[in-house]
This record gives sequence, C-alpha cells and structure tokens, in this order.
Amino acid sequence: MLYVTTRNSRETFTTQRALRENRGPDGGMYLPFRAPRFSQAELDALAEKPFNQRVADILNLLFQTRLSGWDVDFCAGRYPVRLESLSHRIVMAETWHNTQWDFERTVRNITARLQDGQPGDLGDWPRIAVRIAVLFGIFGELKHAGMDQTWDIALVAGNFSAPISAWYARQWGLPIGNLVCCCNENNSLWDLICHGQLRTDVLSIPTAIPEADVALPEDLERLIRECGGTLEVGRYLDVCGRGGLYCPNDAVLAQLRKGLYVSVVSTQRLETTIPSVYRTHGYILSTSAALAYAGMQDYRAKTGHTGPCLVLAEKGPAHNAEKVASMLGITVEELKERT
Repeated sequence: MLYVTTRNSRETFTTQRALRENRGPDGGMYLPFRAPRFSQAELDALAEKPFNQRVADILNLLFQTRLSGWDVDFCAGRYPVRLESLSHRIVMAETWHNTQWDFERTVRNITARLQDGQPGDLGDWPRIAVRIAVLFGIFGELKHAGMDQTWDIALVAGNFSAPISAWYARQWGLPIGNLVCCCNENNSLWDLICHGQLRTDVLSIPTAIPEADVALPEDLERLIRECGGTLEVGRYLDVCGRGGLYCPNDAVLAQLRKGLYVSVVSTQRLETTIPSVYRTHGYILSTSAALAYAGMQDYRAKTGHTGPCLVLAEKGPAHNAEKVASMLGITVEELKERT
C-alpha cells in the first residue's frame, strides 16, 4: 500500500516510511493513498475470525506485514477488549484489559511489533491504524453477540486520535453512525463544530482527565484534510502559525459537521456521573470513561436520538484509582475489589 500525507496528495511514500517516520518530509501526517473499502461480505468473513486475528488482518492489509493472531495476543493479551452492556442500547467497550489498565499500552506494544525494531519515532499513522483495527475487532464481537446494527460511538476527543480512527473506520465500511466527541473544559473542538471557528492560540486547562486536556487537537489536521483537501490544510496551518482564528468556509464546515457531534462535560459533572452509574448499573467508570458516558447522555438529551451507542473506555477505573475511589466514597482497596 502506498501513502501520501495530509499536506501533499501527489507524492507517494512506501509502507516502510509510514511505519518508520512520525511524519512525512513535508511535516504532514501519513495516510493511505487509496483507502480500503470493505463490503458486507468481507466484514462478515472478518467477523468469523477470533478478535485478535481480525486486528492482525486489518494491520496486515495496511502495512503488508504478516502478523498473526498470536502476535497480537503477545502484544495485547488473549482478551484485551471486553464488552459490558449497561442497557440494551448502551455498551461499554473496555479496551484497557492489561496490567496498566490503559489502552495506550496495547497501542504502544502493537505499534512496536509492526515496526519490528526499526529505528525512528513511534509512528503516528501506525498508532491510528491500531485503533482502527481494534474497532474492526469490536464490531466483530458485536455481531457475534447478536448486535449487528449501526452504532453511534462516544469517545474522548483529546488529541482527536480516537475520533479520527472511528471516522476512518466508518468510511471504510463499519456500521458506525454519529461520532460523539466528548470534551472537558478544553473545548476548542466544540467551538469549531458548533460556531465554525477555532482559536489556535489557546492554552490547555489542567483537569482530572489529562488525556482530554488538549487545546489544539493534533490529529484534527487529518479531519481537515479529509473534509477540505490539502489546500484547506495549508490554510489551517497558516492560521495556526500566526496564532489566529481558523474559520472554515461553509462547504468545509458542513463536511466537518457531518456525522460528528461535540459534547462538553465539566469536571463537576464527572463527580456525579461516576457514583450515579454505579448506583444504577453497579458499574464503575474511570474518569475518562465517565467523560464519554456523560457526553453521550448529553447528546441523546439534546438530539432525541436513542439508538444503540458504544462508549469507548480506554482506561480502567484502577488506572486513576484514587480519584475514582474518592468520587465513590470508598477506599482504593475497595475499588480494586469491585473491579
């Protein structure tokens, strides 16, 4: 497979460069020259395979590697993702089942395996690709569970790597509806999607969820490229370089908004969401999962949409045990016993 960058759609690069380098020679982010598109028959065939083999197959397609399901097992564990149904229309996709209670460990391990010890930075595109592959694995699990339908996805916006991964997965054929991007007090993405303007000179506000404390999402460049092309990326980067106000034109803004909703959740809201979900469902959320869950609830309340929703939980409650235990009014030891 050949690759281009977000800043140049004419010059192509090899898979090896996309694996080895964090960015292209023009400073752009790598992405496939021709993105794959999966038919329903291909999705059905993929779903028949074990979870980790689905992940391996997607990565092999993107990077011309020869990973096996066992390779993914070695990097991520036998059962790195589990689905927990809170109701017949809300499912938590726990991607954090490892010793660090954090999906980032899975991403890091599989990316290192893909690079096979090659020198260079931890590649940006391989990390996105791992997220996409895991989504294909998750949707296979949903199909096996008899939940083969279109799902909205709620996820923490952060540096936009999770939303753009879901955006690509939807473009490639997964039955994904709206993307609910959940922000905290660092809500520049909300300003862009809701008001059509983005300040590029803002500083992040420290909160209880560091992964969401992003003032200017790095991977937003990918979405702008997909919705407006390389010329729009150039205009966006020029504004960023001047610390100005980025305002896409109506056509680009309409594309940015297509199938994407942004919800803003305060830190105070998390302090009520975590104990409320525990009382109602007996389920303990991490702070980042609570952000996605609360954002999903706001999306439903404001849009009236009550279709099935997948909430991506990339950290387990034990990852930030002291904060979660404090919100529940229990000790850290009690928290670990209950999770």
